[in-house]
Amino acid sequence: MNRRHFLTLAGALPAFAAAPIDVRAIKSRGTRKVEIAYKSPHTSPNGLQATKDGLWVVDDRTVDGNNNVSLVNYADGKVIREFQVAGLNQPSGMTIDPEGNLWINSTHAGLIFKCNSQDGAVLAKYTCPGVGLGFRLKNDPPAARSPLQPAYPPAAAAAPAAGIARGGSGGGRGGSGRGGGRGGLGPGQVPLTATIAAAGEGGQGMEYRDGLLYTAVLPTRRLYVIDPKNWEVQSMWQLAGARAHGVGWEDDTLWVADSNWRAFFRHDRSSGEIVEKIQLTDKDPLIHGVTVHDGYLWYCDDVGYICNFKL
Repeated sequence: MNRRHFLTLAGALPAFAAAPIDVRAIKSRGTRKVEIAYKSPHTSPNGLQATKDGLWVVDDRTVDGNNNVSLVNYADGKVIREFQVAGLNQPSGMTIDPEGNLWINSTHAGLIFKCNSQDGAVLAKYTCPGVGLGFRLKNDPPAARSPLQPAYPPAAAAAPAAGIARGGSGGGRGGSGRGGGRGGLGPGQVPLTATIAAAGEGGQGMEYRDGLLYTAVLPTRRLYVIDPKNWEVQSMWQLAGARAHGVGWEDDTLWVADSNWRAFFRHDRSSGEIVEKIQLTDKDPLIHGVTVHDGYLWYCDDVGYICNFKL
């Protein structure tokens, strides 16, 4: 290894070797009264995105290789439009860009899907930065579970759909996200036949802002800011814990939820540093997908409920 290479690696290390964040020392905005707005359209909501047309909800229950994506009214949860997206593997987090494309994290596959928001057609797939296996740190909270009774009866167990299970046929690892041009694919893309990127977990919550994708990734405890044009990571933010989930904008700051901490952490957009938190109780619905709309933070509990509270 030459000296220049060593210095390059050494300069990159602090971003990944940072000390764990002292969550209890973060300034709190105070308690919030969480309201259950309504049942989700399907049994297992896991990602939300607020738009002027309504609230998008992606469901992580896979039926015959498809997952439901619904656009609902804020007021009553009634479905405005709905379709199924094929090939998602534990979808968790979604956003929409100015061209009307939906971006959905396929968490267990380590992929990010770009879809048509009118019919759910898959337009492209990308490898998610930071995909891999998660780990625990000293003082991490235990894995949290929802305190609510499920809104829907349990589904009958079903065999995994062909080509969807990890390690199944239908494309395998399909590509490593290295550069572009192979087979006509763009930077970061993998073939549409790919079902997984690498062993482990990928992204959760995701937002789009000023031409960039912001996605929270479990294994590295980082949020990645990605330029979708060339699939280059612009910056990385250290997150509070091991179970980052939904994200949502408040002005020029981004709330990033952590399900195990049962809390929302507000990050400064320019530095990525945490400046504030909102702490829920173990009696509140458990946090999964997150978005912000009209002064309210909306989130879903994956046992079938859409919730909100005033910021």
